[in-house]
Amino acid sequence: MQTAHQPHHFHLELRHATVPTYVTSYLFPILLLAYEAWRVGHWIFDYGMNFANFRYMGYEFLLMLTFVALQILVEIVFLAGAGITKHPDFEHRVSNVLVGIGCSFVVLGFDLALQYAL
Repeated sequence: MQTAHQPHHFHLELRHATVPTYVTSYLFPILLLAYEAWRVGHWIFDYGMNFANFRYMGYEFLLMLTFVALQILVEIVFLAGAGITKHPDFEHRVSNVLVGIGCSFVVLGFDLALQYAL
């Protein structure tokens, strides 16, 4: 009896990944969100809910952009290492990395909304 070889399908799932995958994927967005919460909280403490001059806060948004660029660089190295070693968790790593980067972009988008929507 001959069995047909089933091609390996690429399943993007957020479940069943290893701990390094979760740490690498979500540590950066959590730190970025904490920094954004501190930044906005500090602004509200000093100026109240008046965000008219929030965009002139200085280097802090550039710092956040640099942090996201560092995240993307680390994620590329992380995925390259998993791809080179043919790690069985590779598919889950890709999906978690993409969600983690997406979460960081949501935080940046929120910050931009505070800067320019008001």
